[in-house]
Amino acid sequence: MNNKIVIAIFLFLLISPVMKGQEKLGEPGTTYDQLIDQIELYQGTDKVWIYLKAYLGKARKEKNWPETAQAYKEMLHECSEDKREFYADSMVGAAKMSNNNDIIGSAYLTKGIMFYQQKKHGLALDNYLLSNQYLVGTKDDYLKFKVKYHIGLIKYYLGYYHEAISLLNECVAFFKEGQPLPYLKSLHSLGLCFNGLGEIKKSSEVNRLALRECARLGISDLVPNIVHSEGINQFYFSDYNAAIRSLEDAVPDIIEQGDFGNQAVGYFYLGKSHFSIGNIQKGLGYFFKVDTIFSTKGYIRPDLREGYEILISHYKKEKQPEMQLKYIDKLLKADSILNGQYKYLSRKIHKEYDTKELLDEKEKIHQELTRKEYHNLIFKITISILGFVVVYFIYRQFTIKRLYKKRFEQLMAPVPDVKEPGTKAAPLEIKPDVSDGILRKLERFEHNKGYLKKDLNAGKLAESFDTNYKYLSKVIHVHRDKNFVAYINDLRIDYIVGRLKNESKLRQYTNAALADEAGFSTAQHFTTAFKKKTGISPGYFIEEYKKIENQSS
Repeated sequence: MNNKIVIAIFLFLLISPVMKGQEKLGEPGTTYDQLIDQIELYQGTDKVWIYLKAYLGKARKEKNWPETAQAYKEMLHECSEDKREFYADSMVGAAKMSNNNDIIGSAYLTKGIMFYQQKKHGLALDNYLLSNQYLVGTKDDYLKFKVKYHIGLIKYYLGYYHEAISLLNECVAFFKEGQPLPYLKSLHSLGLCFNGLGEIKKSSEVNRLALRECARLGISDLVPNIVHSEGINQFYFSDYNAAIRSLEDAVPDIIEQGDFGNQAVGYFYLGKSHFSIGNIQKGLGYFFKVDTIFSTKGYIRPDLREGYEILISHYKKEKQPEMQLKYIDKLLKADSILNGQYKYLSRKIHKEYDTKELLDEKEKIHQELTRKEYHNLIFKITISILGFVVVYFIYRQFTIKRLYKKRFEQLMAPVPDVKEPGTKAAPLEIKPDVSDGILRKLERFEHNKGYLKKDLNAGKLAESFDTNYKYLSKVIHVHRDKNFVAYINDLRIDYIVGRLKNESKLRQYTNAALADEAGFSTAQHFTTAFKKKTGISPGYFIEEYKKIENQSS
């Protein structure tokens, strides 16, 4: 009994500092942005839940319903599959408490996307339609087009390809400026729709454009999906070997994404391609894999049912009635599901979504007629201020250019070889020998360019210094006058600026390649850090440097 008490006391003393640390996360001084930074830092790890719970606790304590909804949304992305619907419902409930239609519409949209990823298309559509109702009249165009995109996907799933293409073309045009990933997703979906219409050549043209845009934008996430789509096109071009190569390349990445729907589609067209070149047994193997996904996940769509027809015909030819009967039963089950799903989805999308679109258009016309009553007044006001707007715009552009030029010249100015002071007046509250030891290791770290490691974080660096995160952060704050992230980013930017000045080859690199050279995980993080440190973009710096080179040559 005494041993149990001793163990209990020991465990309490062990975990109490951790508990106190978690309590501090929710104190009034902690901001939502600070919590979000930590959530982003620990995404995909168990540690993220410490900050997620602190975020939610702070929001609920303050009765800040928009932030509460956001907290549940972050939890939805991090939780296990069996808990996703619970967090989605909690997110919608908090959004409703905000009485903000944009927040409510966005919550229903997120919940619909969750169901779509689970291939529960009927539930996805229900939530998209609710989202659409709340977002009628919204001034947030991004949200509006996000709903259009997802309803376009349902239209594609139903086979209403022309209607889906109309929506997706709008999405492509809108997302092209400033929303690269939604833009690429819209292009990919557009290619699928053209395939569904039998316009295979046009589908391939869209796929080629999408692949070029992926390369231009430095985004590779969708490449497997586009290659997967093109593999299906190659099957319809009767280039079966090319189809097999493309699909075999794409399917492993599709599996890694957890997209069992496109995994099944890939297996189906691999099966048909092998059948077409006489590899019957290999083709059968892929149809069995499609059946396994149907049996375990319940996923089926109209084109996949042909796999069962092929299996039934094969076993009829081979005079294996038991296997033939087995797949007849499977086909009947597949048809039962397909008839139920398509009947439901088709009725909902025409009765609710399309009617809602007409009502929205009617409201727009009414507003336009009202605006015409004030047309003359608006016109006069517009003319009177137009001159001032033009002058202001010209002045603003001139000011920005002058500021950028000044910042560029500051970057080009020789940097004196003088070391920055190593101390500040602020007390460290760390023993001097400990502080000096950390500082010496920092100087070696800087000299050896240890900051170029991509997976670097404060915890790892502290561990390599044989110290703790708290001490390292304090030393960096006092001796470098920065937080850890700013300290590492500034070192990386100084490094890459130096190389850009001295290596002409580097000035031909893309932002993604420069980010890789400097140790950044993405091009976006690199450009953000570059602009924060220098005040200008990498592209502007390189362009101005090339001008100087051309003048001197």
